[in-house]
Amino acid sequence: MTNKPQKPHKIRPLDVIDRKILNILTENARTKLTVIAKNVQLSVDSVKKRMERMERDGIISKYIVRAEDPEIRMGVHIYIKMRNMSQERYEEFIDSMKKNPRCIDLMAVLGDYDIYVVLLGKNPQDLDRMKVEIKQKFADLIGDWKEVLVTKIYKLEEYKF
Repeated sequence: MTNKPQKPHKIRPLDVIDRKILNILTENARTKLTVIAKNVQLSVDSVKKRMERMERDGIISKYIVRAEDPEIRMGVHIYIKMRNMSQERYEEFIDSMKKNPRCIDLMAVLGDYDIYVVLLGKNPQDLDRMKVEIKQKFADLIGDWKEVLVTKIYKLEEYKF
């Protein structure tokens, strides 16, 4: 008895209806299937199958809650240039930032800097305390540190599909 080789899993492209479903879920991940179905003009079963397929294909990976914290009043955008880094020490830095509940964005970037971070704080003193802790803990890795404080938002959107 021989095993037949399995065909590689082919991810199907998103169509207009999938994109509409994703946009609805982006605004409110708890939107009821009946509401989504009505908005995309499909049956509840069809919407459910599409969502399950997008979950299976990794397009929808999780549903999250973003609680607004009334204590958080400001954020700082930080660009970091790394130096003298070993893979192990770099991973320690990334892991530490990922575990920091006040770090809401953490990205590797190309250009003059290596890492982009957004930290949220209650006030300037709270932000300063966090920044000092990070700089002290990873002084051997941080070659340059540039901060940008947002003073006014003219446009802020979530990614749409």
